[in-house]
Amino acid sequence: MQFACAPVFQAARVRGMPDIMPLRRFYLSSALVLSASACTGNIGGQDAAPESAAAPARVRRLTRDEYNKSASAVLGTPVDVAQGFAAEDTILGFSTHERLQVTSLLADQIDTAAVTLAEQGKEQLSDLYACPSGKAQDECARSFIQRVGERAFRRPVTAEEETDLLALFNQGKQGGTMETGAELVLQALFSSASFLYRTELGPDTARKGQVVELTPYEVASELSFMVTGGPPDATLLSAAKAGTLSSPDEREAQARRLLKTEAAQLKLRQFFIEWLGLGGLAKVNKNNLVYPDYSVDFRDSMVRERDAFIDSIVKNNGGSVEELLGAKYSFVDETLANFYGGLERTNVDDDTGLGRVTLPPERQGILTQAGVMSTYAHFDSSSPIKRGKFVLTRMLCRTVPAPPANVSTIPPALSENATTRERFAAHTNNPNCAGCHKIIDPMGFGMEDFDGLGQHRTEENGKTVDASGAVMAKDGTTNLGSFTGGAQLARLLTTSDELANCVPLQFVRYAMGRDEHASDAELLAAMRTGPYRTDHLKITEALVSLVRSASFTQRRLPTR
Repeated sequence: MQFACAPVFQAARVRGMPDIMPLRRFYLSSALVLSASACTGNIGGQDAAPESAAAPARVRRLTRDEYNKSASAVLGTPVDVAQGFAAEDTILGFSTHERLQVTSLLADQIDTAAVTLAEQGKEQLSDLYACPSGKAQDECARSFIQRVGERAFRRPVTAEEETDLLALFNQGKQGGTMETGAELVLQALFSSASFLYRTELGPDTARKGQVVELTPYEVASELSFMVTGGPPDATLLSAAKAGTLSSPDEREAQARRLLKTEAAQLKLRQFFIEWLGLGGLAKVNKNNLVYPDYSVDFRDSMVRERDAFIDSIVKNNGGSVEELLGAKYSFVDETLANFYGGLERTNVDDDTGLGRVTLPPERQGILTQAGVMSTYAHFDSSSPIKRGKFVLTRMLCRTVPAPPANVSTIPPALSENATTRERFAAHTNNPNCAGCHKIIDPMGFGMEDFDGLGQHRTEENGKTVDASGAVMAKDGTTNLGSFTGGAQLARLLTTSDELANCVPLQFVRYAMGRDEHASDAELLAAMRTGPYRTDHLKITEALVSLVRSASFTQRRLPTR
């Protein structure tokens, strides 16, 4: 099957060297918008084949981070040009979803980025198109196109693509040099839909409605982007060329190799941040009159603790969720060490000021970090509802319906004569609210030993804080476990079957960029009962189970 979105450069034929850049810039933007509307999302959504056969074939747009890493792989040096692209939304809490689109604004930004990257690339890649005396320039140009094109497309260029790119190279070279020809080719590559999109379509010879195995290069890209957030390296491309990625053992070996890289560790950090909904921590704002400890520097301290703690769990514990929730230590700077009760730091890093601390009994793991408690709170108070919903939806994969339209969602007014629990308890008795809040509130109230900035407390407004809570069953009638305070909740969650089963589902959503599919049942069962479950809920083991599965390599083509 041919890629449904033809490379964008094919829509913009050169008109003559003096006018080529303005014309190409206009047509590339227009073509990119059209290709996006034709190919974004699930291209097999109308397929009448059995849903259990395999997830639908599709193409996926690169995220901004993936774009930067892909461009860096082409040029051989880090670039961050995509950081200025239009902001991306999230679905199911994750930015890696399949529904990313190309708006007119983004098309213009991609077009401009292609020009910038091409100007940079003509200098950095000059050794690839330099043509020694006695060698035909077309031969040198073809070699350049093949080598750089493979980096850009994450597969070998086709004969048709090579012909089109060579025509561009020669057009750019007219009245110029090999350098101007190479620059035009680079601009075309960075503007191409084959660069901007990842395909999951299988071989060209596949029939409509058929369940297909992805091509070796598609598997290589899928594996690499999932593990490192970037395109396949030379080793993985060699495995694709050799045809060995059809073997689950080979895919596992490649995944474990890549998991040792810094890029993979950063990718897993991003999973934990997005899964726990902590991506907005750097923008958290608090009322200084209520929380005098809050400042921009304090907020930065929370971000540094979040990142350093997750990095340690990933690097030293394979991303163990048990350790994430159960650790009795963290990594903080002087600001948070004092905020947590004058904790003594060891092995302090001279550059970051972060040092390891032993947490006091009221804190445990990431759940009780100031960054988490302040994220799930209001500007001027804590929020049992936000905290309860956070644990239920993010950690236990439960669905919490939106409140009825006739119910106000404005938090109860602050009162100097009542605790937060007393202020919020009223809606539990409201018949319109009780159905959900008899599940949400017992969870959220159990974290009331932390205020809206994450400071531990035993009193509020002169009254003793009641931080007793419970994990209620989905029907709200059965208590699955009582606890008092955030630390006890963290300990309870480390032994929860519901949490252990939720994490693989959340990782599939993040890694595959979609909601679960009927064909994932066998995969999820294997992830939930395999090495991940027996080895402290290590997310790296869940990842390995995923790359070994049929769900990872099989797709179902549309019937029309």
